[in-house]
Amino acid sequence: MKQHALASLLYLTVLGAAAEPAPAPEKLPEATPSLRSRLTDDVVKQAVRETLADSPREPKSAPSGQVLSGDRYQTFSREFTQAQKPSCLGPDALKHQPSGFSTKNWNFGLGGVFALPFWAAAIVGGKCK
Repeated sequence: MKQHALASLLYLTVLGAAAEPAPAPEKLPEATPSLRSRLTDDVVKQAVRETLADSPREPKSAPSGQVLSGDRYQTFSREFTQAQKPSCLGPDALKHQPSGFSTKNWNFGLGGVFALPFWAAAIVGGKCK
């Protein structure tokens, strides 16, 4: 039995030596150049042109005049607008000058032509501009 194993081992060794040599490994692809060497001014300009051409043009909206947004800023803006002196010729000229009389139990509001004296009082008193 030992002879049989030894013969098999010898046969495989001789057969392995006579076999074709292993093929050479394929060449690895050459390393790509670094990003810095590939980025030139022309390449960057072309990329910017393509990006601008692909992006849809949106119409620019007119500025709303509001720089900050949020509930606190809207509340402040509303309160600031309400605190301004109204125009004497505007619809809210008597905002800070009541056009009527009030007593403990009664409120008398006057409008139209009857509010003219209160309008004159608002102008003289500087309650409107």
